Amino acid sequence: MAGPGERLHRAEDIFFWLSALPERRRHVEAARLCEGDAVLAAEVASLLEHESRMGGFLEEPALGTDFTLLPATAKAASEEEIGRDEMIGRTVGRYRIERRLASGGMGTVYRAARADNQFTQSVAIKIVKRGMDTDEILGRFRRERQTLAQLEHPNIARLIDGGATEGGQPYLVMEYVEGEPIDEYCDRRRLGVNERLEIFLTICDAVRHAHQNLVVHRDLKPGNILVTADGAPKLLDFGISTVLDSRSAGRVTASRDRRLTPEYASPEHIAGAPVTTASDVYSLGAILYELLCGRLPHRFPTRTPEEIQRVVAASEPPPPSEMALRSDPAWDALEAARARRATPEILARRLRGDLDTIVMAALHKDPSRRYPSVEALAMDLRRHRDRMPVSARRDTFTYRTSRFVRRHFVGTAFAAVSLALLVAGAAAFAWQASVAERERDRALISRARSDAITSFLTRMLEAADPSRSGPAVTVHEVLDDAARRLDQELGGEPLVQASLRGTIGKTYQSLGLYPEAEKQLREALRRKLELLGASHLDVAESRCDLATVLYSTNQLAEAASQLEAAVATYRGAGEAAAKDLATALSSLGAVRRAGGELDLAESLQHEALDLRRRILGGDSLEAAESLNNLAGVHSARGQLEEARPLLEEALRIRIRDLGEAHPLVAQSTDNLAVLLHREGKPDQAEPLYRKALEIEMRVLGPEHPDVAITHRNLGLLLASKGELPEAEEHLRSCMAIRTKSLPTADARNVNVAFDLADVLLTEGRGEAADPLVDAVLDATAALGEEDPVRKSALSRAVDHFTKRGAMERASELRQIKASSRPASSVPR
Repeated sequence: MAGPGERLHRAEDIFFWLSALPERRRHVEAARLCEGDAVLAAEVASLLEHESRMGGFLEEPALGTDFTLLPATAKAASEEEIGRDEMIGRTVGRYRIERRLASGGMGTVYRAARADNQFTQSVAIKIVKRGMDTDEILGRFRRERQTLAQLEHPNIARLIDGGATEGGQPYLVMEYVEGEPIDEYCDRRRLGVNERLEIFLTICDAVRHAHQNLVVHRDLKPGNILVTADGAPKLLDFGISTVLDSRSAGRVTASRDRRLTPEYASPEHIAGAPVTTASDVYSLGAILYELLCGRLPHRFPTRTPEEIQRVVAASEPPPPSEMALRSDPAWDALEAARARRATPEILARRLRGDLDTIVMAALHKDPSRRYPSVEALAMDLRRHRDRMPVSARRDTFTYRTSRFVRRHFVGTAFAAVSLALLVAGAAAFAWQASVAERERDRALISRARSDAITSFLTRMLEAADPSRSGPAVTVHEVLDDAARRLDQELGGEPLVQASLRGTIGKTYQSLGLYPEAEKQLREALRRKLELLGASHLDVAESRCDLATVLYSTNQLAEAASQLEAAVATYRGAGEAAAKDLATALSSLGAVRRAGGELDLAESLQHEALDLRRRILGGDSLEAAESLNNLAGVHSARGQLEEARPLLEEALRIRIRDLGEAHPLVAQSTDNLAVLLHREGKPDQAEPLYRKALEIEMRVLGPEHPDVAITHRNLGLLLASKGELPEAEEHLRSCMAIRTKSLPTADARNVNVAFDLADVLLTEGRGEAADPLVDAVLDATAALGEEDPVRKSALSRAVDHFTKRGAMERASELRQIKASSRPASSVPR
């Protein structure tokens, strides 16, 4: 005879199948399945009775609505039931129970309030039902409590307390969440696609946190994602979550639990196979599908187990863009589009392409073909948002030219993400290699060449696998390894090798690793010149890439030379290269401005802006770049009134298209702060500096060269306000970043060293400033006395020692003192 634990499992399995049947068939099937076992039949009947009071079991969270914790998603108990509930009004722990929220097969959830009057707090309390406190259920309850205890995330409903009632019933005290399901929240407020994606990305981060703590949710659906009135989503109901075996890479501990919501459950979950993090990825794909087009990927008219298994396992849903155009008697496509501030046609166009590809990759039947993690899914959505190639899409030349914006790529600390860019870029460059060779000798790339590229990229990605390289592998280390292996593994394919080297160089540059970037980009340009000739468009592109790094390291003369050559090539190519011409002109204008050639810089920026407005529209991100650069010219002239509206327009476009948390938004914010600072409005400038710094620190990391610029600008402002300790902190941070990537004699390092020396002098710590000044003088001596950086260093050193009262030292330096201008904030 079966034991109690085995019988309970059997009862739950039967209940799962019965719940999918029409109600009129349930008792007949129950009698057939439980034949000869009266205890089993009684257990099933009890579960069915609870289910009838709760609503459809498959329509609600796994343990009834125990973890939904909200009237908005819970089946409210009737007044008669509440009146009979002996727990209402009782005190459990430090909380007084006010009303029942929901009741499930194993427990009941109540709303309660703090009873000790220490402070006001509403909570949800889950209590195991009397008669359900078997060893099996209590074990589950303890596991549930442990699961929740290890999840600390702002978008996961938190565990507050736990214990046992006076009668010995275990209970959990949970955060009480006021909100509504994510799909209802988005539809009620008619949120557009971009707004829905931002909320979804927040949920991805919460699920990622659970996965990092080795917890798979197993029942992700809109009803378990509540959004509060202030727009903060909360992930609920870990009632059937599974704890991963930490000794394995995604295997799960043994589980016979098949309770689920079929509309969002993965094929392997439906089939009873092991559930892993890939199953949560699938469920997130189904939620995203519904958020984007308003319909579910699968529907089950009869909801029989056979139908559910057949549809989920074998039926391919149409892409969301196609579903957005479909109408039937039960579905109003027009209303669904209106809920997304669009028409069906406009919505379909918005979803077609990247979003279709991302969603369908998440919904792949084969777990190994889905995104390898929630983080990878989220990163592709962010790449789509930032108009960068997504890793889930097979790259083509058309896709690359329409989506790849090389200046906007942000390096991250996650190797797999940056390497996804390398794969996308490498695929595109491999295609270009074949085009170049057809132009020369009409030959096709051989199978051996394709295999060599694939093998190289595969090994490059394997280098980022923590199981092979350890958990501390960095993007920098992976890039270094790839660069070392290029000659060895692709030496027989010089053009493909040059293209891959260019991609690696641009990734180094995006991470702020300028010496490494310059080395790779110079070599890529040299080889392309040898193979393709100076007038080839690929060569012009490599010139622009190298010029970007040269500009960042203040090698302005060579940067201008490379860009002028690129401009000449693009002009010769006619209208087909107009977009690239505009990019090169804008970059050349920035270089000329940095060199003080303001009239020429303004002319170049106006030409670039006119081209971009004609080709891409005045509201494009490319036009915003030109507006930003043109504002820099006006600012350099002191024409602050002319610069300000240009910066404000560039910032508006970038926030609209990129969201708040993007380096280009930080750049525009910082530039606007510089303008306000120069206009004598430090109180308006300071919060903008701090906002820009917060974005850059979060997105780029604390050691990126762009972060150094904002540290210095904020430090100068604070120094002008007399807030010297914090000013010193920011200037030291700037110096620490710059000394890692720039020589001490670089003008930027010279300036910040003297900025810091001035602050120390003002603080009365002049002796601490002397070593800074001496180091600068030693480093700039090799430049020659006529070098402008050397002259500036000498001038500021004389001022420093004069203020210090070190008149003899000041007199020595005064003999060669050159004129200098005071430090100012640095626009970008």
